[in-house]
Amino acid sequence: MALIDEAQCRRQIKENDLARLYVVCGGEDYLKQHYAAQLCEAAVEGAFRDFNFHRFEGKDLDLDTLAQATEAMPLLGFHPNEPAGLPGTPGERTCVLVRDFPLEASNGDKDFLSFIKELPGHVVLVFWMDTAAFSPKKYKALAEAINAAGHIAQFNAPDETQTLRLIAGGARTRGCAMDRAAAQYFVECVGGDLNLLQNELDKLCAYAGGGNITRAQIDAVCVKSVDAKSFDMVKAVSAGNGALALRLLDDLFRQKVAPQMLLGSLIANYVDIYRAFTALQSGKSAEAPAKLFDYKGKSFRLQNAGRMARGMRLPQIKRCLELLAQADRRLKNTGMDDRLVMEQCVIGLLGVR
Repeated sequence: MALIDEAQCRRQIKENDLARLYVVCGGEDYLKQHYAAQLCEAAVEGAFRDFNFHRFEGKDLDLDTLAQATEAMPLLGFHPNEPAGLPGTPGERTCVLVRDFPLEASNGDKDFLSFIKELPGHVVLVFWMDTAAFSPKKYKALAEAINAAGHIAQFNAPDETQTLRLIAGGARTRGCAMDRAAAQYFVECVGGDLNLLQNELDKLCAYAGGGNITRAQIDAVCVKSVDAKSFDMVKAVSAGNGALALRLLDDLFRQKVAPQMLLGSLIANYVDIYRAFTALQSGKSAEAPAKLFDYKGKSFRLQNAGRMARGMRLPQIKRCLELLAQADRRLKNTGMDDRLVMEQCVIGLLGVR
């Protein structure tokens, strides 16, 4: 079955070459929300937009109500970028946005299949699968019926290059500039969630007030993710800086980060170091394990881990992982205070040489 990606969806929006039906699905929430909104903006514009745009929550939406909305003729208006009276322009369309319609429950429903097959030419119907699931591979017959009337636009987590491009583009639209190194550092600090990245980018660009974004500005404004702070702890431990490591631990507890989440992040960082170490010992690059494990959009983790691994020996890494496993057992199986367990773990890591 044919799925359209971000580039194809963006082109259709830019050229105003819209189909009657779109199912916006996938694992990346920010991109799904963004392109569902962009499709609706492109579909209906001008003075009559409020009349020609209809939004529904899909959970309790019945097919009759949806059919009535799609069959409603648009109020006609003049769109400045199109000749008056040209069929299918934004002034002569109806757009219907449905959030979380139970598509999977409609699989095999003859009435629903007939409905999408007979969608009128003046409508753009967008099913935005925000929290509801839809798997095109699992429901092939339904996906083929949808493709016959329009498109399935699937947005999954972008890779590192795509994420950096989105960040750089977002900085430009906010009147700032961000080179690749700064954008990569920004993602390392904030994490890979695009919604969170956009929120932090708003703050960062407002603080910078234009010009080139610097690492110092990122450090001054952006809230570091648990992964970023835990890696700072690993660096402090490696440098023997116990005061800094314990201060970072205190910061995370004051932020009410769950101890299991913090410990999991520390374990992930040391696993990165072990993987980078074994790759380097085999004569490969530190990033080589990205081909074997899930590092999509996160290859910088192995780059950072590689720098740490070059100053370590295998017995050190193994001992650190043993201490982390011991802390995990204590958190899960004993009545020890969570903070005491984590402090003892960090002190133990500091003693590994």
